[in-house]
Amino acid sequence: MEEKVFYLDLTEVTTKEELQELLAKELPVPEYYGKNLDALHDVLTDGAEGWNLIFYNTRRAARLLGKYYDTLMRLCDEACEEADNLQIRFYP
Repeated sequence: MEEKVFYLDLTEVTTKEELQELLAKELPVPEYYGKNLDALHDVLTDGAEGWNLIFYNTRRAARLLGKYYDTLMRLCDEACEEADNLQIRFYP
C-alpha cells in the first residue's frame, strides 16, 4: 500500500473553524464532511489507511484553540490506535 503524506501548516489557524477549513481543503475528505472533530475521527478511522499527517507550526494554534486543540491531539492518538497504518505527528 502506498503511503499518502499530508503536511498541515497551522500558522494561519486561529479558530476551530479555520482548522476545520484547512482539514477539508488539504485532506481527501468526503463532500459531506461535517467540519467537526467527530467527522474527522470518522474519516481517520474509516478511510485513512496509509495516511501520514504532519501538523506543523502548531504552537500558536495550540495556544489559541486551547481545549479544542487538546481534544484534536487526543482524537488523533485514538485514531492511530484504531486505524491500521495511520500516522499523525505534531511539531511546534
